[in-house]
Amino acid sequence: MAESQVAYPYDPAGIAALRASISAPRFGPYMSMAGRDERYALALYLYNARLAKSFLYPLHMAEVTLRNAIVDALATEFGPDWPSDGAFRAMLTAGGTATLDKARERVTADKGPNFPVSQLVATLTFDFWSNLFRPHYYLPFWQRHLRTVLPHLPAGEGRHEAQARVREVNRFRNRIAHHEPILKADATTTHKGILDLVATRCPTTSAWLKHHSTLHAIIRGRPRNAGASGQAVGEVCDPAFAPVAAGDSLASALAAFPPGALAFVVHDDAGRPTLALRPDDVLRFVAARAAELGGMIDLNVHAMADVASGVPPRSCAMHDRDDPLHRAAATLRKDSVRLVLVTETRATGVAAKGVLLRAHRRY
Repeated sequence: MAESQVAYPYDPAGIAALRASISAPRFGPYMSMAGRDERYALALYLYNARLAKSFLYPLHMAEVTLRNAIVDALATEFGPDWPSDGAFRAMLTAGGTATLDKARERVTADKGPNFPVSQLVATLTFDFWSNLFRPHYYLPFWQRHLRTVLPHLPAGEGRHEAQARVREVNRFRNRIAHHEPILKADATTTHKGILDLVATRCPTTSAWLKHHSTLHAIIRGRPRNAGASGQAVGEVCDPAFAPVAAGDSLASALAAFPPGALAFVVHDDAGRPTLALRPDDVLRFVAARAAELGGMIDLNVHAMADVASGVPPRSCAMHDRDDPLHRAAATLRKDSVRLVLVTETRATGVAAKGVLLRAHRRY
């Protein structure tokens, strides 16, 4: 799906025709995301399609790599004609047996009764292979074959963790297959999950996949409202922050603060980002408490919420990732604002995207 270099000539009649073709229920989420701006909603609809397309190759490689690995293990366990083996069929759930039989019927109708097993493998869906990781199959199969199917699964991970990896990739694949909006998904994290799954089988294949993936080029082309100008704040914010909960002790928060991080991002009990704090905010709090106590302070007694309560309420401003950068720069020029917390809306809710500090970069 190529992106035209020439602006499409929208007019009211054309927009009405496109909306009718797409349908009101399907176009509704895009209208909501676009603030009822029809042209912007259509741009988001096109971007969603391009984003979905960019995932087809990673998902293709994940599915082919995984199913071929499982097929090798099934052939070792049940023989080359494993789909017909009684022990294998007895291992399946009723749903798995039904899926296998339907696939066999489709291949038989197309190729006749004497088809190679590879034809059946190509017909079975990712759901079938994903479902094989369910607990039902643990004792008879995965205890013997998990590490041959996924030899690079991290130490300490077992069938349960492998199932979680495969299930998330399969769920995302199904969303794309059903043409659902994926704009609110964390595309970068999802892409990494696909790469990591492939790497549990073959790191070389994962590296090759990463090299040829077009996802990041597509992400850089995300449209913004025509009313915005210049860069979006999400394009320049710094992702070097440490997520913490309000109830985390200072000891645990400081221990989790990685080298190079610029700020703490405090989350409420629901996991929503509420405030960004600079390391010197914590330092000032510790120094003040130590002075009150004659030089001694127990970092396990005080929480990040205590630090936040002593910070001027307007010292941290919040901007959405799609807000124009010039607007965030204007916010940082206010005397009371020392940093900006940049957020983005994902399928799971609002999440922290990054931070902008007045001192660390020129805008």
